[in-house]
Amino acid sequence: MRKNSPPNDSQLNEDEAPLSTPRRDFLARSGLMGAVAAISPMLLASSKSEASLLLSDSVIRDVFNAMTLDTFAGVSAFVLPGNDWHSISQGHFNLKKGAKAANTQQFLLDNLDNYLPWPKDIAGPILSEVARVFSNAAKPIPFGLALVLKPLETLILNKLDEYMDRLIDGSQTVPLGHVFSLILNVTATLVNPLAIGGSHLAPFSRLSFSEKAEVFKRLETGEPDLSELISLNLNEAQSEMFPTLMATFSRTLIQLTAFGALSEWHALDQTTRELTVRPIGWDLTQYLPNGNVEGWDDFLGYYQDRSQVDA
Repeated sequence: MRKNSPPNDSQLNEDEAPLSTPRRDFLARSGLMGAVAAISPMLLASSKSEASLLLSDSVIRDVFNAMTLDTFAGVSAFVLPGNDWHSISQGHFNLKKGAKAANTQQFLLDNLDNYLPWPKDIAGPILSEVARVFSNAAKPIPFGLALVLKPLETLILNKLDEYMDRLIDGSQTVPLGHVFSLILNVTATLVNPLAIGGSHLAPFSRLSFSEKAEVFKRLETGEPDLSELISLNLNEAQSEMFPTLMATFSRTLIQLTAFGALSEWHALDQTTRELTVRPIGWDLTQYLPNGNVEGWDDFLGYYQDRSQVDA
């Protein structure tokens, strides 16, 4: 996606230039500034010179991961509601612990980024189109508001923008979790434009339970408006592949969320391969309600005391 030069660019420091490009509107609207505050509160309280030193690539990745994790927390609450805030805010919750308490959002992030393949020739273009569609759905930030953004906030958004550039042009590996979460958030703003603001970082997490269901319906059925919006600037092969990818992605995400929530993943010590706590899925399914057992009486010894069988 080509950037446009901001007004009076020659009179402004590059890091202080008002945000005017669609993708920077997207970054400002998407809640990533809230993710910055969640990841590094010191960053927002620091000076520009200090922030420049603190804004390493690892911090930027942490910011994107925070947004992705919040999106996946919204997915976790949708698939298996619990007594957490993501479940309560969607209007559909449970008095018991649910998928979010089982850290399913981290399970999704780890598995999507490390184990599931993603076509390299389509990841960057789709990410670029997702940012464009998000910006169009949200409408541009008013120019007056862009002008009064704090220089430090502008600096942070510029760094996020640079990171997006590296993802899109292929110079950096595109984490699949980022692509999936951004697509969910784009669709969330199309289902409910008011999801641009709210108590959670991610627009998808701000939706009601029924609105989240509508997001997955649109992705699974290849809703024309969404496919056309995102595939507008893709080439023919990418446009043909996109609806299939979205349908597969939506079904896989639901299944993977349910699997992660009811598995022992969150309770397993990866080093010792032993459980550190009782898995939440065991309580929800009433598995081994009285604790571990060393076998069942029915399987002790030989049936009816037989010691041999004639064939």
